[in-house]
Parts: sequence; structure tokens; C-alpha cells
Amino acid sequence: MLNEKHLKILEERGLDAELLVMLGVSSSDKLSGDCIAIPYLDGDAVVNHKYRTLGDEKRFMQDADARKVFWNRNAITDPTLKDQPLTITEGEFDAMIAMQCGYQRVVSVPDGAPKQQVEDLDGAKYSYVDEVFQQLRDIDEIILCTDSDPQGINLMNDLALKIGRHRCKWVKYPKDCKDLNEAFVAYGHKAVTETMNRAKWFEVDGVYRMSELAPEPYRKPHETGLIDEHYKIRLGDFTVVTGIPGHGKTALINDICCRMTCRYGWGVAYASFEQHPQSDHKRNLRTWFNKKKVIHQTDEEKARADDWIDNNFSFIVPGFEDDVTLTWMLERAAASVIQHGVKIVVIDPWNEMDHDRPRGMSLTEYTGFAIKQFKAFARKYQIHLIVAAHPAKQQKKEDGTYSVPTLYDISDSAHWYNKCDVGLVVHRDETGTILRTAKSKYHDQIGVPGDELAVFNISTGGYDIVPEELR
Repeated sequence: MLNEKHLKILEERGLDAELLVMLGVSSSDKLSGDCIAIPYLDGDAVVNHKYRTLGDEKRFMQDADARKVFWNRNAITDPTLKDQPLTITEGEFDAMIAMQCGYQRVVSVPDGAPKQQVEDLDGAKYSYVDEVFQQLRDIDEIILCTDSDPQGINLMNDLALKIGRHRCKWVKYPKDCKDLNEAFVAYGHKAVTETMNRAKWFEVDGVYRMSELAPEPYRKPHETGLIDEHYKIRLGDFTVVTGIPGHGKTALINDICCRMTCRYGWGVAYASFEQHPQSDHKRNLRTWFNKKKVIHQTDEEKARADDWIDNNFSFIVPGFEDDVTLTWMLERAAASVIQHGVKIVVIDPWNEMDHDRPRGMSLTEYTGFAIKQFKAFARKYQIHLIVAAHPAKQQKKEDGTYSVPTLYDISDSAHWYNKCDVGLVVHRDETGTILRTAKSKYHDQIGVPGDELAVFNISTGGYDIVPEELR
């Protein structure tokens, strides 16, 4: 039991005599001078004692080879306290003060705070947390009332990392107080209550109130003048275009890019692995610009077209020994954006890239990862990214024609449909070319899914929409 001298010292620190007796605090001769013993229980069994002096020189010790547990460990699993948050203090006296002020579900760490944050949180230092880790996982709110000095802050951050920052709160004590005991002695019961009530959640990256989020810039939908009801272009979006080889998806991409260049002055970067810039691209772009085949153009018309091409288009061309990996592609695309100011990047086709996926990653997983990188690139640089991707080999129907492919038919993964902002399908049959917007993620802004029937005009290098009455 406590002698009168020790009881008086503890009462001067604001501790209640009846509570001290209930908790089994007693006087001890384990340490020279005025010393008390604080028992640590697990259930009804005493598993350890904390011995501490009460003078200005603080000295501590514990039972030899004792099990390391939270003081007042039983409060964690007490079913009558399950509706209360759990409070963790740095010292037993702070925990006792919390109990006196109505916070019964409180524990204290057994051996104080570290001089610096602990690197190995799974080591012996915090074994007392591991000992009840499963029970702690069921508690949604944990208030860390460690001291406000540097060591206490180290302990607070260690515990938050160990237990999970998303479930932890931290406290700010009244002026000139570093813990709950000092707050109680200086300002009374009300100070402890106010300290606990204004505890704040730890910030967790990626979790915000709406008022904490910066407003997103308005991303204006831009009409191409072709299939505007179904597809408008916004900077920051990712579009995938598919279709059977030879059915016109490259021609559609080229038509759209040229329209955006003429309408809005947007530069375009082509990474075309089935076309050569000096021949294929030059011919197609000259045709589109002059609205006639190259063989019918004068030297002056070709020169004007070439100036237009040089001012608005850049070309990502791999060397003979280059592996066109995802990293290689995105680095060149970034250079085109930064150095040439392009607003549209075209990769045509995806299937011709070198897909050097990491060991252990399936092709489907790699494709999903690559699409995520494409979308992040479009958002980061505020460009419109278009990727052409061939479908898996189609089987001919009995009449020798092919069914219209879907975005799910694209080789390698269903992620093409699931993750794109816009999905276009180009398919040619005896009536013309179907330009299908198979997916539009933002119907109210960039258009609704649907079909348009068009014919490719070989003389102008672009598509003409077939009027409804002629379909």
C-alpha cells in the first residue's frame, strides 16, 4: 500500500487516492529514495511492475524478464468500453488522469519514448503493440496522448505508423503543458476534456474534404467537325481506336488530328510504327492539306503543305537498334510535348511496340499498367493521347465478311474497354465505313456512344459523313 508521504506527493500531482488504491499502486523499496510500484495486469494476473521514483531525479525499473505489455491492458478488450475510443499515453500518471476525467479506455506504454524514431517497428521496442495487434485492429479511433517533447513526438509517430495513421488522432496540450497530467494540474478537469475533444486525425495522403481540394481546371470539349455528337476532344483524355487492319482507323486518326490542327492550332506528335514519316505521313498530310492527291498538286501547293507539316507535326521515329518499350515511348512523347508544344500524341499501333514486361507480370496485368501510364501522362501534360490497337485475329463469317470488332476484342486485355476515356471502332463494309463511338466516359461533356456512317474520300484524305437520307 502507499505510505502517507507518497500518497501526499501523488495527490499534489492531481491523482485520486481511491483510484490509486484500486489500481494497486504501492510504496516500494526497489529504488533508493521515494519509490512506488505500479502493477501491470493481464486479466487478473500481475505480469510486471513499473518502479519509479517520485523526486526530481526520475529513475525507473521493471521486473526482470517480465512480459512487456501495455499498462491497463484489460481496457483494450473490456466489452463495457468498446464504444469508447482508445487513448494511449506515454506514462501511467497521464493514463490515470484520463481515467479520472472519464476516459476509462486508456492504456500507457511500458517503457517511455525513444530518443529518435525507431527504424524497425517490428522489433522488440514495440512488442507490446504486437502482443495486442489483433485487438487493436478492431478499434477505429485511437487517441495518441504522448508528451509534446521531441521524444514524445517520436513515440507518437512510431505508434501511428505501427497501428495505422488512418485510425489515429493526435492532441495539442494547453500552453506550457507537455502532457495530460500537467494540463490537469495547471487547468483542471476541463483542460483534459478540451484537449481530448479537439484531438485531430492524422493526415493521410489522398484523403480530403471537398473544401480541401483545389478546383480542377475546366477541360473544354473541342469539336472536330466530324462526329461531334459522339466524340469531342478534351486535353487530358485517353482515346483508344481499334478496327481490323486496313479498315481505316489510321485514316480516321489522321483526319481528326489535321482537323484539330487547323481548327485550334494544336500540334501533333506521331509515333507510327507502320508508316514512314518521309513517305506515308508526308503524302497523307499533303493530301489532307491541299484536298487533292499529291500527283495533282503543284510544287507551290506542296511547299505550302510542307511548311504546315513542319510547323504543326513532329514524329517519334525509333532507330534500327531501339527497343520501343513503354518507357522509351513516354520519354519521347514527353520531349515532343515540352520541346514542340504538341497537344495530341498518337501511338499507332500499340501492337508494334516492344512489350518488355517485368518478370512475373502477365500480359493482361502489363497492359493494364501501360494504360494507367498513358492516362497519367495525358493528365500530367494536359494533352490528348490516342492509341490505335489491333483487335485479335477475327474469324470471317460464312459470307466472307467480318463482324464489327469491339473494344473487348483488342489483343492483350479487356482493360482497353474498362480504362479508356473514349473508345472508337472503325469498320468498313459494303455501305461505307462505320465510325462507332463504343465508349464515352463523360456523356454530358464529350458525347454519347453511337454510330456514324462515313466514306473515306481518297482525294481529300478525310472522311465525309453520309447524310441520313442516303443511308
